[in-house]
Amino acid sequence: MDKFLQNNNVVKAVALIIALLLWLVVRTDSNDPAARTASSEHRETISNVAVNPVFDDTTYAIKSITPAEVTVELRWKDSNFRKPNFSELRVEANLRNLMEGTHQVFLSTTGIKNNVETAISPPTVQVTLEKIQHKQLPVSIIPTGKPYDGYKAGQPIVKPTRVSVSVPESLLSQVTEVRAEVSVEGAKENVVKQVKLTMYDKDGKVVEGEISPAVVDVEVPITSPFKQMPLQLKLKGDPAPGFAVEEITQEPETVTVYAPQEILNKMEFYEGLELDLAGLTGTKSSTLTVPLQEGVTKVIPEEIGVTVKVVPAATKTITGIPVAMTGQSRDYSYTLSAGTSSVSLTLEGAPRVLDSLTPQDIPATIDLSSLGPGIHELPVIVNLPLYVKRQGADPMVKVEIVAKPAGSASPGGTATPTPSASGSGTPTPGNSGGAGSPGTEATPAMASPTVPPREEEETSPSSSP
Repeated sequence: MDKFLQNNNVVKAVALIIALLLWLVVRTDSNDPAARTASSEHRETISNVAVNPVFDDTTYAIKSITPAEVTVELRWKDSNFRKPNFSELRVEANLRNLMEGTHQVFLSTTGIKNNVETAISPPTVQVTLEKIQHKQLPVSIIPTGKPYDGYKAGQPIVKPTRVSVSVPESLLSQVTEVRAEVSVEGAKENVVKQVKLTMYDKDGKVVEGEISPAVVDVEVPITSPFKQMPLQLKLKGDPAPGFAVEEITQEPETVTVYAPQEILNKMEFYEGLELDLAGLTGTKSSTLTVPLQEGVTKVIPEEIGVTVKVVPAATKTITGIPVAMTGQSRDYSYTLSAGTSSVSLTLEGAPRVLDSLTPQDIPATIDLSSLGPGIHELPVIVNLPLYVKRQGADPMVKVEIVAKPAGSASPGGTATPTPSASGSGTPTPGNSGGAGSPGTEATPAMASPTVPPREEEETSPSSSP
């Protein structure tokens, strides 16, 4: 026997026989169905899987879906015992061919491999569909926050001003407003941005639905304090010799000035514009740019139109212009020389302007301030109307000042009315004689001079008693 086993060929034959027997055993076990099932089938249960309705959301809306979540049991067989990936598992309810109303719909799964079996519990859901309705609503923009100190937020400008909302029919009557908020906190200039709109009901609660367009363009004007005031036009130069200004018109006569409030408080009129009359012989129209004064951020309008009407000049002598006295002391009496309580002036200007003048339109005064007793010859200060100049020398008058006896001073004097100057917004000529008076400074409106404590003013066109 030992000799038999020591034979190499015999050992090889025995090994071959043993290998064949082992192969037969393995082959027999793998063909057994019961053994194969027990070793490769797997199960897994996933709870709270959301139900996804598939439908035409431009026509219908889901009013209700019951239940909204289901449980899915998964079964698969894998000889390698590797678990499938279920991250893309999705449960769907196909509603594409359904109309409005309540329906019972079977569920299905997507996103898993074909060799995985599924069981959904419950297998159906109850779905109620309702139609989508549309309506147009205006857009409301609400500025929030506070602009930079002294600035104000204006009325928001929105484009488009109206949008279309799409909501389920049951919610249509509840939607009352479409709005968005825009922050203007700390703003010094216009706030321009795009904002997303939201629907609200009458109680201010958000209503879900579609807005078209959902985003709009908004501009919120940010303005500094402003004030409307007359525009003063300064005249420069003179018309050609023998011509005079008949009238000057400007459009507009007022402007709106934007500036910090402390600057506006100091301004009664807006100045800085000049109109050159040099050499004019006829009507001229111009467009002038309104300059920005220091501290002013904006002036509206930025330009004004000015028309100057120049005509051949005429002359006219006006007599009986009353002379008023200013600066009297209560300790003296004042007497104008005979025939000098009024003066005559020869004036040059446009015929229409001269024809409209009366003696009362030409304030004429003499200043008695700081004068003591005696006879004084004084120049008459004349405040001429616009566009008019005087011919000849300044008129002179004599006044006699006499000290009153001690104790006879009147307890009070009568103040002389101050001749009024032209109002704000009226073009200011560069000379007292109006256009065409070369080299003569404007005669200012007379204000009563300051009187020492023992004095008080008294006005009289003739001698004091």
